[in-house]
Amino acid sequence: MKKKIAIIAALISCTALSGCSRQTRPDNTDTAEETSVPETTVIRLAQPSNGHVLNIIAEKQGYLADEGITVEYVPVESDAEVFRKMKNGEIDVASNSGTNLPLKYISERMDLTIFAGYLITGCMPVFARAETEWNGIQDLVGKTMACELNMYAISGPLLDMGYNPAEDVTWLQYDDQEERIRAVENGEADFGLVGTSLNYEIISNPDIKILTYASDILPYYSCCRVEAMTSWIKKNPNTVKALLKAWIRAMAYYDAHHEETVKMMSNELGMDEEIIRAYMDNPRFELNTDPMKKSVERAWNYIKQLQPMDQDISRIRIDDHINVDIYKAALDECHRQYGAENQKFYERLQAQFSKNNR
Repeated sequence: MKKKIAIIAALISCTALSGCSRQTRPDNTDTAEETSVPETTVIRLAQPSNGHVLNIIAEKQGYLADEGITVEYVPVESDAEVFRKMKNGEIDVASNSGTNLPLKYISERMDLTIFAGYLITGCMPVFARAETEWNGIQDLVGKTMACELNMYAISGPLLDMGYNPAEDVTWLQYDDQEERIRAVENGEADFGLVGTSLNYEIISNPDIKILTYASDILPYYSCCRVEAMTSWIKKNPNTVKALLKAWIRAMAYYDAHHEETVKMMSNELGMDEEIIRAYMDNPRFELNTDPMKKSVERAWNYIKQLQPMDQDISRIRIDDHINVDIYKAALDECHRQYGAENQKFYERLQAQFSKNNR
């Protein structure tokens, strides 16, 4: 009997200790999160000249360190270099190369997966010489456009209006986007479109003017997606989740500290604030980590119509190249851990995810 009493007492003691131990653990953690150790602690991120706002914040605020990861920048000169180095294993993640380009490489059988976003919309200006009148994108018909045909934010809405953009507009493609500005200046092209980071060059040029922006033509056009080789994501799901958690927190910081972020970017990139503000102060510059699956699907459907693919490529299921699950796991964990800091922010992201990815 004494032995039985001792055993029961020991069990009660263990249960009590277990209960106390569980109570001392923070309410915002759980076992699953504690075991999500990054498979690799270093992520190689493609780094164009305009930088990465969210990663710079995440680094400066210690969010990357909180997740047990570091990001190494791999400087790149062009988008072609980004995807070449990614294929060769020199870059793990790219985020600033639009949506049309990763979709282009997917159509060419490069096994990429889009797993998050960087910008839902940038402030990509459509511009012309200063004396040009503008009534809408129908003005492009019969004219010359310094931009590639697969820039679906422009050519897609023309399709919706019943035009055949491939035949109704002459598209001039240049390796360097600044050449598009020169083409409009010298009359080689009637219109042009450039990326967000070149806003200052357009605004400060008295010979040309901004007519509209891509996001005014096609709302939520999925400006820049975040992608990696599918094999790398499958090998490193916890690392991907850790990166996204740091970027989600950085987005929350940006929402509340715009001015500080502008100065941070100016110092980090070694650029005058005036250049940075030309796009970061524009309300169309909308940083957002959401994968925006529906917008990517819309873009893919536009591209298939704009550049008809052969029968084999047309069988590609674009949904096989979009992963929203890791982002959702990262968002849920951030919501549990940091929701008390900014409940409305996380509720907004949850609602956005439900609307745009289901």
